[in-house]
Amino acid sequence: MRKNGFTLIELLIVVAIIGIVAAIAIPNLLVALQKGKQKATVGDLKTVGTAIESYITDWGVSPQSEDFLGANSTSWFQPFYIKVVPKTDGWGHRFNYLFGANTDAYSVYSNGRGNDAGAALDASPGLYMCTTLTDFFYDICFTNGMFSVGPLLKR
Repeated sequence: MRKNGFTLIELLIVVAIIGIVAAIAIPNLLVALQKGKQKATVGDLKTVGTAIESYITDWGVSPQSEDFLGANSTSWFQPFYIKVVPKTDGWGHRFNYLFGANTDAYSVYSNGRGNDAGAALDASPGLYMCTTLTDFFYDICFTNGMFSVGPLLKR
């Protein structure tokens, strides 16, 4: 008389198949999560840059406060130029803002996944292609109405 159930060989084969599928799927999932955070950061930088451009159109100079993206210093900027100012990138790090004194020059940037100020920016200026997990440590910089440093994103 045979009992209903699985043999040890059948269970081992199923576990091996699940392991192979997981080994293929998990790295792709991690890359997709990082790309999502990167694209959110790019979108937020573009939104803040557009609001700064509107401010420059009205006042002739870029916002003259290093902390205009800070917690309590946006009452004059928000909601007039942007409804809600994004303050952090996709990885939860604060955006950085640089401006030219009494000029319309500005830069809003993220230090990337590792929040390492400028190390990747110096190593890879300009637009770059992200293909692996380590590529997400590069800076993303929106300067004077366009991306001066950032990923080449597929549309």
